[in-house]
Amino acid sequence: MVEATAGRRARRHRSGLGLILRTATLAALALLGGCATDTRLRETELEQLATLLPGRYDNQEQVEERRASGGASEVALELNTVRIYAPFVAEHVFYAQEGIVGDPRRILSQRLLAFEIDKDDRIVQRTLGLADPERWRNGHANPNLFKALMYQDVQPGAGCALEWRIEADGFSARALPGTCRVQADSRLTQAAFTSGEPPLQLRRR
Repeated sequence: MVEATAGRRARRHRSGLGLILRTATLAALALLGGCATDTRLRETELEQLATLLPGRYDNQEQVEERRASGGASEVALELNTVRIYAPFVAEHVFYAQEGIVGDPRRILSQRLLAFEIDKDDRIVQRTLGLADPERWRNGHANPNLFKALMYQDVQPGAGCALEWRIEADGFSARALPGTCRVQADSRLTQAAFTSGEPPLQLRRR
């Protein structure tokens, strides 16, 4: 009788332990499944962002409004962005060239914008420089030029690291903590790209 009772207790113990292990396994699988779902969602959002970003933008309307309200005279800025092939930098990389509207000789900046999903499932943008900017001048008009881009052609950038999030009408970005001395918010929609403080309002053309 004592042996039978002990046997039943042992079986119940093993059964309870098995239930705990199965529950823990299912919980771990559910957690992994949730992480995979989050990653796939970010990947889809990043593809949408990569489709929306390329194009030509300028702030002529903003300059004209300031001039009409008695503001200081200023020149209109133009931004051109194009997706390029540079897999050693990131899967989604863009060349961005900023200049003066109507004066193609005056180029203010040439940068690479690299987008990727980090370990926390955030869409993060890094800004990189070019070792020889003149070599890539007006590269937005000839993206194939960047097929010759190599490691030594890319330099660390001084720009902020931004986290991009999807919104109803586009995307918004904020600087990641510790990467910026000033807050660098941005917004991207089908109509415009807005960045900085005070905001630079670039309309898509």
